[in-house]
Amino acid sequence: MKRLLAQIGITYFSVLAAAFYLPDIAVFVIGGIAAVLTILFFVIRKTRRTIYIPLMALTVVIACAVHIGYGLLAVQPVVETYGDETHTVKAVLTEEPYQSYSKHYYRLKTREIDGEKAVFKLLLKTPTEIDAEPDDILTFTSELKVMDNQYYRAKGYYLVSDDYGIEVETETPESHSLYYRAIQLRRFMRKSLDALLPSDCAALCRAVLIGDKYALSLDTRDHFRYAGASYFIVVSGMHFAVVIMLLFRLMKRLNRWVRFALIMAFIVLYAAVTGFQSSVLRAGIMMVFTVFGMTIRRQPYPLNHLGLAGVIMPFIVSPYGAGDVGLILSFYATMGILLWAEPILPKLCLKTKTGYIPFFHISEKLHHFKERKDEGLPLKDKSKEPFSIRILLMKLWNSAAALLSVSIAATIMTFPISVFIFHEFSLVTLLSALLLYAEIYLILVLSLAVCILYPLGFLRYVAILLAYPLMWLCKLVLWLVDGIASLPFAHFRVGQAFIYVWLAVTVILGIVVILYRNHYRYLKYAVLCSLIILLGGGLTQQVLQMNTFSLEVYSCDNGLCAGINKGGRLYLLQMDANTKELYTLWDQLSSRYGSAEVALCCNENEIRHFQLYRDDEFAISALLLYDKEQKYQNEENIVPFDRDCTYVVDDDIVIRLSVVNNTAVPYITAGERRILIIPPGCEIDDIPKELRTADVILLSQAQQGYDQLRCEDLIISDNSDLSMLSANALKDSYHHVVFTDQGDVHYRLR
Repeated sequence: MKRLLAQIGITYFSVLAAAFYLPDIAVFVIGGIAAVLTILFFVIRKTRRTIYIPLMALTVVIACAVHIGYGLLAVQPVVETYGDETHTVKAVLTEEPYQSYSKHYYRLKTREIDGEKAVFKLLLKTPTEIDAEPDDILTFTSELKVMDNQYYRAKGYYLVSDDYGIEVETETPESHSLYYRAIQLRRFMRKSLDALLPSDCAALCRAVLIGDKYALSLDTRDHFRYAGASYFIVVSGMHFAVVIMLLFRLMKRLNRWVRFALIMAFIVLYAAVTGFQSSVLRAGIMMVFTVFGMTIRRQPYPLNHLGLAGVIMPFIVSPYGAGDVGLILSFYATMGILLWAEPILPKLCLKTKTGYIPFFHISEKLHHFKERKDEGLPLKDKSKEPFSIRILLMKLWNSAAALLSVSIAATIMTFPISVFIFHEFSLVTLLSALLLYAEIYLILVLSLAVCILYPLGFLRYVAILLAYPLMWLCKLVLWLVDGIASLPFAHFRVGQAFIYVWLAVTVILGIVVILYRNHYRYLKYAVLCSLIILLGGGLTQQVLQMNTFSLEVYSCDNGLCAGINKGGRLYLLQMDANTKELYTLWDQLSSRYGSAEVALCCNENEIRHFQLYRDDEFAISALLLYDKEQKYQNEENIVPFDRDCTYVVDDDIVIRLSVVNNTAVPYITAGERRILIIPPGCEIDDIPKELRTADVILLSQAQQGYDQLRCEDLIISDNSDLSMLSANALKDSYHHVVFTDQGDVHYRLR
């Protein structure tokens, strides 16, 4: 019965997390099957004796019922009552605003809607900054759209206001909440780090200590992702555990109940300072049970604590909160460490002839010297094995193996989940963990010490001294991350179809292993086979795409949306569509590519589309913008132009930009192919004659004068104004005429 609580909690959390991403009909089916099995298991005598099986089935039923009930009773009424309608909102700003790319984000909790009391979470997104502080009361009128972003839905935001030119009135409250004090402390910690460290080092410390990763540059975040080390720049259970265990050792001489009270207070304070992130709450719940067990001198069982966290977390946040990607990865990484780290460690460690597995611990060695000195004995113990370089190297390796075993155990559980969610994986994750863990540990400890000591009078000078090694540690980490991320084939991005095939093959291998009697023997072969399939597929896809060019024209109601895929990388050539169509395209392209190397705005008015498109961390390295009024000369990642020019992307892609009627007309050379794009607002008669000849021509809409164009293939985005007679004439004039209202067009260039 020792693992019963762990099994129930893990099952409950897993079903809730899966239900968040599954359609409601699938949740109903799973719950119904589990209900039937529960009844059968309680009826069948053999399974009734084993209480685990019926309880697991009953847990699945309860989890499905909780998910469905929460959706019907809590989410659906809010969405149906206020969604897709314009309302006057009065709400409290609950968190610090933050900026992601061109948008400012404000997390609100409503008080009144149209003068009537209504309480729910609401996300406000604006292109301009609002002068507002946490606890301020905001009043505005806007259309509340239904949230389709899974990240924010898991956070409890089911509606979003995303209007341009919104007018917001702010009101300062008479008194502030306790949480506001935690926000002030978070700000003070940021200011302390910013005052003592260079900007890049301070940004890394802020990300490690309080989870503020938005200060990191886009390139740095990408490098951490490519190196498989993104978990280092978010506050996770690892960071929490390090800080709590450090405090536990510092306070070991105090009364155990006093120590317990102080640590509990610190857990609550640290969780508040980090914004009550889901992964921190999970770690905090586990730490509460662990420290309480140590206080009453009971042997803690961490798997049970993880199970309790899995049951409690959905009640603290919401049942939909189990779908938070950060919480899922943190939960299963912890489970992997608890289950697999200890069995993996002996496989990695080196042994002496006597079978002893040595470890290298400086603290133990210093404690040993202190004991011998107190007893009046020589510091060198001649009864022990004499020093040798071989033993020292073995100890160093085994110390690294302990860290490596933890990383491998965590990766075993999180790897399939991260590949399924992000459609990418890194081959250098274990190398990053081995090279970065010690430095990140020291950065975390030193950053906390600097923030504590900096405001304490003369101790400020100690904080200044500590800032120097902290700065060099940060520079070392950034240098290592850049180097690891730049290794050949360090990072792979795979297609969604291949991921489904890989998961299906992996599930089949798992079923085959379970059917064998001695299934543990074949488990390692199944895991190895699954990894070979994934790696082989990723390598094959990357090699095939290296010298491949294709033109992609996306179907939309109006406007023109097109891009070039070169070696699996996306170069957006034109984005002109309504907001709803852009969000649909964002879902498709973000899952397929994740970023764009170069993007193009042919008109100043289209900057609005790219501001929307770049939300939610879709990275665009360079944005070419026709900027007649020179408004964006100093904007980051924007390359403005106001006259004809040429932009060289690389040796294979060159974009020639001609300004016609305050609109840029792009003429692209991609490999050996030439592409002309005629954007909205541009007449064919106004285009220079030398540009009217190309291999492929893209028209945003049907218009007069198409007989002046010379090309093999003509692609028209909108044929709503094109008569059947004109369509037949076009097909007689060109080899191929394609309309995107029939679906996306994929044109192979090379």
